[in-house]
Amino acid sequence: MKRLLMATVGLLTLTSALAAPITVRVGFNPTQNSDQINAAAKAIGSYLEDKFGGTITVQTFVPTDYRGLIEAMRGGKLDFAFYPPDGYVLAHQDAGAQVLLKSVRNGSPFYWSAIVVRKDSGINKLADLEGKNIAWIDPNSAAGYTFPRAAVIQAGLNPDKFFGKQVYAGKHDAAVLSVFNKSVDAAATFANDNKNVSGSWTQYLKPDQASQLKAIFYTRPIPGDTFAVSPQFDKKYPALTKGIAAAIRSIKDPQSKLLMNLYTINYMVNAKDSDYDVVRDTRKVLGLDK
Repeated sequence: MKRLLMATVGLLTLTSALAAPITVRVGFNPTQNSDQINAAAKAIGSYLEDKFGGTITVQTFVPTDYRGLIEAMRGGKLDFAFYPPDGYVLAHQDAGAQVLLKSVRNGSPFYWSAIVVRKDSGINKLADLEGKNIAWIDPNSAAGYTFPRAAVIQAGLNPDKFFGKQVYAGKHDAAVLSVFNKSVDAAATFANDNKNVSGSWTQYLKPDQASQLKAIFYTRPIPGDTFAVSPQFDKKYPALTKGIAAAIRSIKDPQSKLLMNLYTINYMVNAKDSDYDVVRDTRKVLGLDK
C-alpha cells in the first residue's frame, strides 16, 4: 500500500512540474452538527493535500441533507464522497458511484440501527411503542430509516398505523437530543454495537444525558459507511483514484484522529459493491427499489 501511494505521489509530482494541481472534490455525509463535520472534512482535505505534495487541491463539500451528496455527484460536482450505506446504493444507481472503502469500528466492518428511548419512559420493547412518537433521521439513512423501518414491517407491524407521530430529525445528534428532551418518545439511530454500550447517544450527548437513554431494539448488522468515487474521475485519473483510496486506507486510529473525528471510524478497508446487496434487499422490503 505504501509503495502504491509513493508511486502515485511520484507520478503526480512529475506531472505537477508541467501542469497545475489537480482539483479533487470530496463530499461528506451530514450526519451531525455542520460545524463539526466541516472542521473534520477540512482536516481530511489538508491531509490529502499534504500526502500528495501539493499536486492536488482538495475542495470539501457538506450538503444540508443526505440526498444533496448524491445529487452533487450525479451532477458532476463531486469526485469522491463519504456515503452512508443507503446513500451509496442510491449514488451507485443514480450516479454510477463505485465503492472503494468501507468503515471499521471496534474491529467490525458492520454497525447497527437501534431504537432508543429514555430509561424512565416505561418503554422496554418494540411493542411498547404503539401509539408513541418516533424520530427517523432521513429517508436515505440506513440506520436512521430503512433498516429500522424494514425491521418493524418484518415484525408484522405497519409503521404508519403502529406509531403515533413520525418526524424526520435530519441528523443523528438532533434525533437523540429530541429523545432526551422528551420531544419524541423514541428515535431510530446508529449503534456501534448491539449491547447497549456505544451509539450516537453516547457520542453526541453529554455522559449524564446519554446515561438516561437506552436501546430497546436492534436491527440486523449494516455494512459500514463508504468512501466512493465518481465513474468520470476514476476513468480520467485511475492512478490518482487508487492513490487517494490508499491514503484514506492508511489512516489508523489511535495514531490519527482524522476518521475518528469525522465519523468515529477506526479505519477503512477495501470494499466491493456486492457488500451492499443487503441494503438493496432492505430497500425492497420498503418498496423503495424494484
